Amino acid sequence: MSHYPLFETLSIIDGKFQNLSFHQERMDNAFNAYLNEKPGINLSDIVIPNEYQQGQFRCRIDYNAYQYEMQIYPYTPRKIQQFQCVYVENFDYSFKFTDRKRLDSLKNLQKTNQEILIINNDKVSDCTIGNLLFLKNGRWYSPTDYLLKGTQLAYLLEQSVVELVSINTKDLLEYEAVMMINALNPFDPKRAIIINKQSIIL
Repeated sequence: MSHYPLFETLSIIDGKFQNLSFHQERMDNAFNAYLNEKPGINLSDIVIPNEYQQGQFRCRIDYNAYQYEMQIYPYTPRKIQQFQCVYVENFDYSFKFTDRKRLDSLKNLQKTNQEILIINNDKVSDCTIGNLLFLKNGRWYSPTDYLLKGTQLAYLLEQSVVELVSINTKDLLEYEAVMMINALNPFDPKRAIIINKQSIIL
């Protein structure tokens, strides 16, 4: 087991953490439910170094019950043009585990500009780097059967921008567009891709 079994990925924009309260809530839940400890990290106390005060950066915080390690990287968004459905059973990623071997193994089928769309127990869930949103009749939906509730998804649900629904594989082509969201890629309809038999490989 890793010295740090859990991690959190945050977006830094112009020296400020984004959606900090949602990351704090997820970490607090992990402390209580997985580490069986009282929350031991207050993200608002972390000082962002001066060299990261302008622009967007990716911040990774690996942690255990008693300590954490922070790393900050430049960030360039990925351009996803196609999703490849991968079918799994009883897949569990209910916490943001540093051990991602099973999740990363799905990427063996991944091509350039392609992302994996995970079908877990015949239900649409997530991709390997975030939650998924689907557009139908002017409304955005996200799968009830997500693997991990991302901070962007939590925010959008709170704002009533997105609604959770159960999505089967056969339902996918009934939607008009799909968008990946995560801490570094917030809701932006311009990033969505049109759904057809070329953009989603069943």
